[in-house]
Amino acid sequence: MNVGDMKNEAPGIAPGEEWAMPWDLREWAEPAQLQRWVCEEIDTLDWDNPELVEHLRQRPDYDPKSFLRLLTYAYCTGSFESEELQRRCQDSEYQQLLGRRWSPAAREITRFRRENRGLLKWALVQVFKHALRARGGDFHLFLPAGVKRHLIRVAVTRLDLARQIDRGHEGL
Repeated sequence: MNVGDMKNEAPGIAPGEEWAMPWDLREWAEPAQLQRWVCEEIDTLDWDNPELVEHLRQRPDYDPKSFLRLLTYAYCTGSFESEELQRRCQDSEYQQLLGRRWSPAAREITRFRRENRGLLKWALVQVFKHALRARGGDFHLFLPAGVKRHLIRVAVTRLDLARQIDRGHEGL
């Protein structure tokens, strides 16, 4: 069975509707709920790892947790351009997510995305799982393999789109 052929039989979703992920997950969940999912997943990472702690001690102005929250939330809500994300950090929606006023430079956002692509892909897939469960997906511990592959492709598409948008602006 191809992923594109998979039909969603979950309650609350029209029969025959595919597992389609909206560009903006706020269509499926309130911003506060989406922010909770982002924070919950990112908080599961080992932020006490001695190598990371030492790395951050040497770079007191670097906050990877905030970058990861920012980019995961933005890419889940259809915001991909680094310059736009820099501006959005001034919005109350983003300040609530980050817990503070913070405005990284667009080039810092681009660099973080490039250096942490795998981590961002993982975070996006984790949030997508929450969204599908909230949407009525009948799975608790494990996703069917086809759905998981689909979510990974959706995450990669968003990361690729962000990269291409930023590359397009470099030439201007």
